[in-house]
Amino acid sequence: MFELMPWLVGMAVLIACSAFFSASEAAFFYLKWEDRKHLQQGNRAQRIAVNLLADSDRLLTAVLFWNLVVNVVYFAIVSVLAMRLDGDSGAGRSISVGFTGGALLTLIFFSEMLPKSLAVLCARRLVGVMGVPLAVTVRVLDPLMPLLRSINTISQRLVWPEFQHEPSLA
Repeated sequence: MFELMPWLVGMAVLIACSAFFSASEAAFFYLKWEDRKHLQQGNRAQRIAVNLLADSDRLLTAVLFWNLVVNVVYFAIVSVLAMRLDGDSGAGRSISVGFTGGALLTLIFFSEMLPKSLAVLCARRLVGVMGVPLAVTVRVLDPLMPLLRSINTISQRLVWPEFQHEPSLA
């Protein structure tokens, strides 16, 4: 069991990262105009957060991209551990299946449901705290942003050719 501990710690870190991105998505896009005006007058971190919303497509693309990367790495680790448990003579298939199912439920609850629910309750406060680290992750992704925007445009044209952007979201 001790040889699994580094993997389990890694999974916990990935859950925290996924929770950060999920909560960021909820908090940033739940803000009302009054909240944005208040944050624009706030400290430097709060102004950075509001500036991220100036290009909401860029922000959302980065948040979803990094959350997907974190979740894929999480499930890669889950797969490795499940195969180890399955191959272990003392554990067996039922332990492996239970571990995989538990890992899925843990991810859904602790990195999606709970963070988004809490983020909506205290969006303005969280945005001020999350702005700087989120700005770093967005900046890191900037070199890939033209490719990601192109993929997004192509997929929109293929899947929703008559899709019209709403002026309030633009």
